[in-house]
Amino acid sequence: MSKRVTTYVAEGIYDLLQGWADRERRSISSLAAFLLEKAAREEQEKIKKTATPI
Repeated sequence: MSKRVTTYVAEGIYDLLQGWADRERRSISSLAAFLLEKAAREEQEKIKKTATPI
């Protein structure tokens, strides 16, 4: 099940995200969800690589 997250970004970052989303023909919300999921997966992989085996 999806969860909702609310955030605030500087106007310049918003404008950058809006242009990016427009070029990919998606909403800012969809782009933000994609970027957050990608960052979370990368963090998860980093944690796996640094975890000490039992």
